[in-house]
Formats: sequence, structure tokens, C-alpha cells
Amino acid sequence: MIVGRRMREQAYGRAIGRCVVALLLILESAWSAPAATRLQVATSGGANTVMAVIARQLGYFRALDLDVVLFEAGGGNNAVSTVVGGDAQIGVVGIRNASKPVEKGQPLKVIATDTSLFTQYIVVRPDLPAGRGIEPSSPLSEKGKVLLGFKVGVNDIGGSTGEFARYALAAAGYGDRAATIININSAAARLSALKGRRIDAIVAQPPEPETAVVQGFGTVLVDPARDLPDLGPLTSDVHVVRADFLGANGAVVRNYLLALERARRLVKSDPEAAKRAYYDHQRQESQGNAVDPKIADLAWKTTQLAVPDALATSPEQYANAQKFFRIAPSVTYERLIDNSAAEAVVKGE
Repeated sequence: MIVGRRMREQAYGRAIGRCVVALLLILESAWSAPAATRLQVATSGGANTVMAVIARQLGYFRALDLDVVLFEAGGGNNAVSTVVGGDAQIGVVGIRNASKPVEKGQPLKVIATDTSLFTQYIVVRPDLPAGRGIEPSSPLSEKGKVLLGFKVGVNDIGGSTGEFARYALAAAGYGDRAATIININSAAARLSALKGRRIDAIVAQPPEPETAVVQGFGTVLVDPARDLPDLGPLTSDVHVVRADFLGANGAVVRNYLLALERARRLVKSDPEAAKRAYYDHQRQESQGNAVDPKIADLAWKTTQLAVPDALATSPEQYANAQKFFRIAPSVTYERLIDNSAAEAVVKGE
């Protein structure tokens, strides 16, 4: 009996010892495992983060030891300023916003194209076009007249949304002050102001136009696919970093783009799975408030088409963007664009 008890006690002690050793090994592994590299990614808002959102939602960043934090900086100028100042490592902004600091001597580099279509729409109160005799088939030179004397809400007066409002006015022969362009850098606030008739028009990306149309308080005045047929392929939204960060963190940037590339391919190969991931993230971020399925379906059609066929920015894409967005001639392709990380991802380096 005593011998049996001693044997049981010894076996129990050995089991406890093995558990302690296993626990110590687990703790040692946890202590020694390298922490994921955190990247602060500033965005201007809107649909220009679809690849990054999908990559984050589906764990593509985590799989590459990246802890990516996406945050809206309140417009493209603010987003790119946080990159210049070092508060964010990467910005997802309109290419015009990215070009401005470079024009002033800041060494920023565009490392990837985020959208290869111009996806901004001018949406107005439903009564305005008919009140000025405008039809959907009317030329832009006539549609721009609808904005005359009215208030236009944009995400960033100095960015691409403000520029598009001025572009429409110029097409109708008017100067920048022919309409009152107001900075409202919240999608919800822009829609609320249009619905409440505190403003008369918005320049917006999906799902804002679809929301206004489906809910009946807005109509699309300018659709780039219909009204700007001569744009050609162009880079609209981009991922931008400081040149020094790119030089010192090449592997991190490549991993970031590798996750984006995986998300980009998912959009192309399985758009329904990509759509679910995108809207699952949106629902989580809004504390469970799902986008109306009808609005989501309409918005996804545009969003999906805007995802580029490649992350690298071609000279043709930049030339068209430079012309349309009126980027300074001094901001040359070579000065702004750095495709090295995007090309390395494609090559598997």
C-alpha cells in the first residue's frame, strides 16, 4: 500500500513537472516572439481604403506580422500631413493631396495605386437639374451651371473633391467662387446637410451617392463614367510614405503591399467574398449598424471596378492624373512615384 502510494505520488510529481516545463516553454516562446510591427495608416475617408480594409478584416496583415491601424484623418490634406509629420507611416489619399508636399520639397513617395478610376460624383438636390433644364444626357458644360450660386459640401476643399467641384464650374465657364464650396469632412455630416437642405450639393464617393439616391434626397448630376469619357486610365487614390521611411523599412513596406496585393486579387477573383469582408468590417466599425443591402450592392459595383489591375502606377496613369487633377509640372513621375516595393511583391522578392 505504501509503495503504491509512493509510486502514485512520484507519477503525480512527474506530471506536474512536465506541466511546469511546458508552461515555461510557452511563456518563453511568448516573451521571445517578435511583436508585430505597428503601422498607423491615415486615410482621407470614403471608399479609397477597400484593399486595406479587406486585408485587415481577413487577417492578411497579421499573417505578415503587421499590426495595421486605419484611421480617418479628416480629409486628404490632413491625412498626408500626418505622414509628413511622422504621426502616420502610410497615407491613403487622393493623388493631388500626395503631390502637394512634394511640390513644396517634401520627399514623399507614392508606393501603390489604390483606385484606378475616378469615383467621385456630384450629387445635388433632386429639384435642381430640372429647375435649370438639365437632363442626364446634358453635357458637363451645361451641368456645371446647376451649381451656380449654391452650396457644395466636399471632403477637402484643397483636395480632389474640392478640385472636382471647381472643375465642373470651370467646364461651364465659371470661376471658383461661382458656388460656395464648404469643407465637411464627415460622410454622415455631408449626407445629413444635403438631406436637411442646409447645402445643395455634395462631391462624394460610394456609398454616399447611392445613399442619397436610394433615400430620395439626392440625384446624381455628374457621373464620371458618363460625363468624363475622355479621362482614360488614371491613378486617383494612392498609398504614400515618406522617402526616409521607405528607405529604412523596405521589408515592412513590401509586406504591407503584399497584404494589399492579396486583397486586390480577392476582389478580382471572388468579388462576393471581398464584398462580405468589406461590409463586415464596416458593420463592426459602426457598432453593428449594417449598410442597407440595396445601397451596399450599388456602391460595391463602383468600388469593385475602381480596384486597380496592378498596385504599381504606370506613366500613363500618372500623366492622365497629372492633367486632370492639375498637378504641378514640377512633380514629375520620377519625383513622386516609387514602384520598387510594388514590383518586388509581383516578383515574389
